[in-house]
Amino acid sequence: MSPDQDFQPHSADQQAKYEAEAVNRWGDTVKQTARLWNTYTEEQRAAIMAEGSATYTALVAAMPTGPDSPEVQALLARWHQHLRYFYEPSIETLAGLGQMYHDDPDFNATFAALHPDLPAFLQQAIAKYVDTLETRWLEQELGLLKE
Repeated sequence: MSPDQDFQPHSADQQAKYEAEAVNRWGDTVKQTARLWNTYTEEQRAAIMAEGSATYTALVAAMPTGPDSPEVQALLARWHQHLRYFYEPSIETLAGLGQMYHDDPDFNATFAALHPDLPAFLQQAIAKYVDTLETRWLEQELGLLKE
């Protein structure tokens, strides 16, 4: 990805199409996301989108370090935090996003436009991130971690 190429949000028509499909797939979560998004000012929305773009740009730049590198995993923690502008994602949701970014033709095309290998890379990197979150949760539940 060239330095002047940013992650581009979907057009209004694409977004409406995706929202309708998402409501069919995930129901109320999508409606809650839309309500939350509508609480932000235009300036806040622009900042949120810029933050997302910067995260994906940094992920592309970090691809040579590998999907399980500390750098990539830290960027995925940033990505995870960024998702909270829209909804609180469960571990299962995060795993599903990793799959969807690769398997869904529209999402795949969006990420492949940034770098042809990004969809597969995100699938692998997010799977590792989710595995780490699941391990930490299990260790906490079993009392293996000090709080």
